[in-house]
Amino acid sequence: MLSFRPVTLSDKDLINSYLKQQHTRLFTYSFEVLFLWRNVYDFQIAEFDNHLLIKTYVDGCHYFLFPVGNDDLIPTLEAMLDHSFCLDCAPVIGQITPENKEVMERLMPGKFKFIPSRNEYEYLYESEKLASLSGKALQPKRNHINFVEKNYSWQFEPITSDNIGECIAFNDAWDYHYNDNPESKRFIENKAINDYFLYYDKMPLDGGCIRLDGKVAGISVGTPLNDEVYLCLFEKASHIHRGSYTLINREMIRHYATGYKYVNRAEDGGVEGLRQAKLSYNPAILQEVFLAELAEQ
Repeated sequence: MLSFRPVTLSDKDLINSYLKQQHTRLFTYSFEVLFLWRNVYDFQIAEFDNHLLIKTYVDGCHYFLFPVGNDDLIPTLEAMLDHSFCLDCAPVIGQITPENKEVMERLMPGKFKFIPSRNEYEYLYESEKLASLSGKALQPKRNHINFVEKNYSWQFEPITSDNIGECIAFNDAWDYHYNDNPESKRFIENKAINDYFLYYDKMPLDGGCIRLDGKVAGISVGTPLNDEVYLCLFEKASHIHRGSYTLINREMIRHYATGYKYVNRAEDGGVEGLRQAKLSYNPAILQEVFLAELAEQ
């Protein structure tokens, strides 16, 4: 069997040494994501034949991400299948882009069936569009900004040791208001946000908050994925103040992401309200991903 182990802070250089070998726009292929969500999705890693393997555990199933590395992929895929059989679990490989799907079909024709995973499609936006909110389609977003500017005194601040206590208090109040069940996407995300606060001084991420009339009314955290893509890791804003989400979104991009072509705001997880909110910003790319299962022989 492959030797998997939990992701730790000390794995950053190792994981990044593999990730820099391939160009990807996918959210999960980031050390920061793997570490902050490690206790949510049980992310574990292993090395095999010059590939980095990433495994998670979802709904009672061991689930592999498409492996990272440039060497011969066939032995690695076979090792992943063998590992699943040893766990008495049907093999599932996810986060497969159309390009990776073509590679798997060419290397192992007829071995897998590929299932589009719409709930995991990722939303990528042009950073310039998010920073300017220009164009007719984004007029409603500009209306929200105008409302904030007319009704509140506002400012944007980086999250620092001086204001992190207020940001934690805002997050706790936000979480208490929604009082989500443990299976909800918001509840799951909040576990990762709490780890961001816990490891704030050990992970140099970009954090920002907005104040409306002096009080924190929104927080956001992001980080570069590569030279092309910036990741929005978390975003929360006041349910009371109209326009607070639009404002924290715009200001984070203006302060941290204008040097990148795209901003990846992750998937919608099948949450209809979240899907409509993400679509309302007119994504430049809706990144398809597939699940691969063994085809019936």
